[in-house]
Amino acid sequence: MAHIPTVWNFNVSGDRISDNTTPEPASRFQEMKNASEKLVSEIRNHLDGMVDPEYAASLPTIMPGMTEFTGVAVPELRKLAREIRRDKGLKIPDWIDYLGVAFPTCHRELILVGLYGLDGRTSDLDDLFGERMSGWARHLDNWETTDALAPAAGIWVADDLSRIGYLESWANRGESVWKKRLAAVSTVYLSRHAAEHTHASLRVLRHLMEAKQPEIRKAVGWALRNQKDLEAVERFLAWWAPRVSRSLITEASEKLPEESRARLKVIVDEAG
Repeated sequence: MAHIPTVWNFNVSGDRISDNTTPEPASRFQEMKNASEKLVSEIRNHLDGMVDPEYAASLPTIMPGMTEFTGVAVPELRKLAREIRRDKGLKIPDWIDYLGVAFPTCHRELILVGLYGLDGRTSDLDDLFGERMSGWARHLDNWETTDALAPAAGIWVADDLSRIGYLESWANRGESVWKKRLAAVSTVYLSRHAAEHTHASLRVLRHLMEAKQPEIRKAVGWALRNQKDLEAVERFLAWWAPRVSRSLITEASEKLPEESRARLKVIVDEAG
């Protein structure tokens, strides 16, 4: 692994301004963008020295569809994100600015470093963050970066359920299989700490129950298995049981009580 310096060459927060004047909003925005672009470039250079050739060779098989990657394992990426956060003192807005530059590159490691730096600390962000994520999601091209963005989305919605419309929109009108998968996986984090959020999650998942793509179907099964209100999940699956594949109902009901699974099996069998 390449040595990660404890002193970086610039400050993402714009501390390079030497006089006491306050920059105009447009110039401030450009300064932040330039700083984020420099950070992306510097991280990319470090990643080139961290490559695991064997791991890199396996990535196209593990994550088909991925277009840009270096070949660095997740534990090393998490470590790099922690070191950058510590040595640079990056705050949440800095990571968001960084991700605004990293996502359009579609580069696996650059995106993951930013998401690990953000670390799901999104509950206090305003509604503009939903628009940012919608834009980022257009650049998703594999399950790993999709699932890594999901905690940020789910935790953000959990803080204010009026934001559930973002997840519903991604599920219903997402431009890609990955944006739809993002909607499903985000509900895992939406409902992780609150059973009452199950109903909001089901509003999202209903749009995906008939999806044929395996990337979405697996995510829907995973999401339903991880909801907290098991009675609500059983009622939801009972309605869908005659309408969707037996395998989806089986996967989604794995964590339900045995008697619940038995009732669902009867419905599936009667539906033929």
